[in-house]
Amino acid sequence: MEKFWTIPNILSILRIVLIIPILNQLKIDTETSNFLAFWLILVAYLTDFFDGLIARKFNMISNLGKILDPIGDKLLAITISAVLYINKKAPFYFFVLILSRDLIISLGAMYAINVKGKILLPIFAGKLTTAVLGVVLSLYPLKYSGVFGSGSLMRLLDLMIHYGTILSSFLLLTSGLMYAVYYFKNFLTTKKMER
Repeated sequence: MEKFWTIPNILSILRIVLIIPILNQLKIDTETSNFLAFWLILVAYLTDFFDGLIARKFNMISNLGKILDPIGDKLLAITISAVLYINKKAPFYFFVLILSRDLIISLGAMYAINVKGKILLPIFAGKLTTAVLGVVLSLYPLKYSGVFGSGSLMRLLDLMIHYGTILSSFLLLTSGLMYAVYYFKNFLTTKKMER
């Protein structure tokens, strides 16, 4: 039996739990709540960085962690992007790209576990996409926090959000396609050969 209460697993669970206050603050939608949402989103994505780092460095990698970590990532990204779109702060296509990519990964992972009895490891493109997405998604509520007023800093933030969304969209498409190819090569083709 693997240990449940390891530091990486606790960090993954914390990331999932943080979705609730993030969602609440985004729904309140005041300058203060947006500023708080910005910090909560940053903390949530930092847990993603540290749970993997600690798991590798201190040999705490577990099958449970391999499941909790991506679940936390996907719930976080989908929830934040959905609320931002509903509040008319993020474009619809951005939400659709996040949802579509995460569905591809989730369906492939479920197939791997149920049919092949394997837990897939994330690819580098997926981890890079998650990191960039974490920064960009946190910038959206920061824009509405009133911290930067309406001067040059706000224009800089607008540019960061604009180009960050474009970069994230490109990474979402690229990593989604790479995961699809990865699943096809490693599982679907293997199944045909076994027949």
